[in-house]
Amino acid sequence: MFFGEHLHTVDSKGRLTLPAKYRMQLAEGLMITKGEDYCLQIYPARAWEVKQAEVLQLDTASRENREYRRAFFAGAEEGELDSQGRLLIKELQRAYAGLDKEAAVIGAGEFLEVWAQSKWEEQRQASDLAIGARDGAQPS
Repeated sequence: MFFGEHLHTVDSKGRLTLPAKYRMQLAEGLMITKGEDYCLQIYPARAWEVKQAEVLQLDTASRENREYRRAFFAGAEEGELDSQGRLLIKELQRAYAGLDKEAAVIGAGEFLEVWAQSKWEEQRQASDLAIGARDGAQPS
């Protein structure tokens, strides 16, 4: 299970150091793909199998489903952590997510999300409002 928020940098070669606490869960392999809201999603091998099966079950009679499947699978790459816990993020994936130097790595349950830090700041505000509204609290 992945949780928490961590700020990291993407180096000039496109490598992102993942938090040490996540590395064991990714040791058996990982997949990185385009995620919703212009972030990237990193799945451990087992969770990828489940997500892949879900996407393959989408009804392809729907244009929206076909487009989602195309983007999801075309944007996917196998990844591997190097000895320092860095993951190479391909240029097309970095461009999709707007990743330059500053990145936020957040736990999202069965997978990680990687956000451009500025986009994450905006998304975190929206997410905080959503969780606040869910429990009935009013923002002050």
